[in-house]
Amino acid sequence: MQSLVEQLEDVYIKLRKMIVTKKLLPGLQVSRPSLAVELQTSDNLLDLAIEKLANENLIIISPNKSVQVREISTVEMIEILDCRIALETKAVKLFTLTAAQDKIDDLRNLMVPFEKGPQSIHVFQKIDRHFHELIVNNCGNKTLKELFDKSNFWESMELIGITRSLNDVLQEHLDIISAIHHRNHNRAVLLMRRHLEYCKDSIL
Repeated sequence: MQSLVEQLEDVYIKLRKMIVTKKLLPGLQVSRPSLAVELQTSDNLLDLAIEKLANENLIIISPNKSVQVREISTVEMIEILDCRIALETKAVKLFTLTAAQDKIDDLRNLMVPFEKGPQSIHVFQKIDRHFHELIVNNCGNKTLKELFDKSNFWESMELIGITRSLNDVLQEHLDIISAIHHRNHNRAVLLMRRHLEYCKDSIL
């Protein structure tokens, strides 16, 4: 039998997936009773999961306690991607120059399940996040990593989802990995910048 902590985590994960996969649409009020029935959980556990997602800035709780998935504007997304470009081009340069080979191998191994192309948007979106975080987390710049972690970029990105062809995104990842593997930091920076600029273009 699951503990209360495990039950809460289960509800949180399911509710988060509903947001990321757009089963719950941004801006629309969420019915707590309906959610509790669908998730087969208690009102108390659902409220705790909602509070956790509100802390991640994925859900807005109004003064009258109504709940809705946060809407994100195009301007905010452009600003987020501009910040990501600044941080991640520096991170990929440092990673290419200094990362241990096993970390580069970890990066390549992330893409192995997609050799025949991405099959699930939800799964690929999680791998996309791991790809970028692995580079940032192992770039060797502690302050850069802390800035990236505190930004909550991913919570906002997940509200939008992947807005481009999964195959195109996959190929760009593979090209970046190839540049890193060959320790070509100039090309890795160019490809990372281009990759994130394409993301900007897709939401304009």
